[in-house]
Amino acid sequence: MKLAYGVLGALVVAFALLWALMGDPVGAAWSLAVLSLVGALLAAIIGYFVVNAPDWIRRARGISWEQHLAQLESAGKAVREHYRTDRALTFEDLATGSLVHLLDVGDGRFVCLYGQDYYSFEPFDDEPDDVQARRFPTSEFSLLRDAKTRDVLDLTPGANVVEPTLCEGIANPNELYELGIRLKDGEVLSGLSFEIIERALTARR
Repeated sequence: MKLAYGVLGALVVAFALLWALMGDPVGAAWSLAVLSLVGALLAAIIGYFVVNAPDWIRRARGISWEQHLAQLESAGKAVREHYRTDRALTFEDLATGSLVHLLDVGDGRFVCLYGQDYYSFEPFDDEPDDVQARRFPTSEFSLLRDAKTRDVLDLTPGANVVEPTLCEGIANPNELYELGIRLKDGEVLSGLSFEIIERALTARR
């Protein structure tokens, strides 16, 4: 709220200065609008550079993504969690074009993996010489998480593939929200039943 008042105050002061310099309130208003747009564009560009700077620095140093993750893990900036599962529900979130895995990891707990990157583990046979068997879910897998934010940085599948229960894609996840399921990558859900989630996913919408 204080930031909003500060920005508003700055705009008022800038308008007053432009009006005093130009002697024309309409021209001052147009000039302020143009300056505001330019300022917003510059802020967006600077923000993009700041957010992506670590990735550019890594590439400039010739460090691969895998090496970068290994360094984070060895420095304690990333932590690895190991899971076991024997069944999973897999479907698409049609609203975002993301793949969703709900993995039963025992004791009424499920791990939600959500995102477009997980399509890379899906089977395909588009061309005779371009075939991939299913690579995930697997009976054992690990997640590498950012130690602070808990965001998923990497998924490492195991060797033994578990064929998931494939459900139709959903366009409205309200049924899942009512069960307390958040479609968030890396979320660990508890107190749930595989059968109840499956019924919610397969019910007619």
